[in-house]
Order: sequence, then structure tokens, then C-alpha cells
Amino acid sequence: MYTTTKKKLLIDVFKNNKDKQFTAVALTSTLSDEMNKATVYRQLQSLEKENIIRKTFNNELDVYEYQYSDNCDNHFHLKCNKCGKIVHLECKEASGFLSHILIDHGFKIDQSSSTIYGLCRGCK
Repeated sequence: MYTTTKKKLLIDVFKNNKDKQFTAVALTSTLSDEMNKATVYRQLQSLEKENIIRKTFNNELDVYEYQYSDNCDNHFHLKCNKCGKIVHLECKEASGFLSHILIDHGFKIDQSSSTIYGLCRGCK
């Protein structure tokens, strides 16, 4: 993978904020001194293709959001409706739930796009 300075800068933003999701507009605003809007969008597309970040659609805001992909295909995500914090849910109870849904209901859940919304410990 060829990494430019701009791509590295964007990767660092995601790695340093693993518990957050960003819109392209927010990233463009944050990085306006370092790269323009077209570069941000181009880099986001590249990072998503390389599975460095994941893109999800936020129905409430009607926008795509991007998050560092920390092996996100293998667990659920909890997202706080108040502060926006993301929690990677990796526990045996969640695995048990997945097994129950698959065995008893014949339905395989796509964990890469499974986000459960609510309030985090700090906001409740």
C-alpha cells in the first residue's frame, strides 16, 4: 500500500479517535489547512477500499460517517446518541446472541454494519 503524507495524516486522525465517527464535511473542516475537500473525499474512498476505515450511513443525520476499522467485522458497535462515542462490543454474551439468532431463527447478522444506539455510561 502506497501511503502519501496526506493519507497518513488522515489515518492518524482515525487511529487517534477510534471511538468516534466522522463525516467527510467534519474531516474537511478539521484538515482544511492540510488538504482540500477533493483530497479528503479521494483519501476516504481509498482508505475504505483498503479496509482501513469503514463507512456507515447515519439515517438520523442523512450522511455517511467514517470510522477506523479495528477488525470491525467481528463485533457489534454501541453508539451514544448524546456524545457520539463508539464502543466496540466484544464479549461472550454478544457471541451467544449471534449464535441464538443464527441457530434458532436461521438469520446471520452482518456485524460490519450492526450498530446499537443508546446512551453511554458517561451520558446516561
